[in-house]
Amino acid sequence: MQTTLRLNDELYRRAKAEAARQGITLTRLIERALQAELDAEAGPNRPPRLRTYGTGVPLQLTPEDIKRLMHDADALPMTGQPDRAS
Repeated sequence: MQTTLRLNDELYRRAKAEAARQGITLTRLIERALQAELDAEAGPNRPPRLRTYGTGVPLQLTPEDIKRLMHDADALPMTGQPDRAS
């Protein structure tokens, strides 16, 4: 389907540049943005779509693993480095 959209000049320039950066058409960028907006309106029953990095393979962690990792992280000083004094 074809339609006409009226966009402000700055928004159009930014969208066109982003589409070029992603190597897609402006139409595809607008379709993605519109789909994301409509999906977000679907309500809290729908889990959010999260961008994955790396392999996209989910971690196989048990609740006990997660608790242990959280506890270990709490023991780190603010620098993120282990406290060598203890």
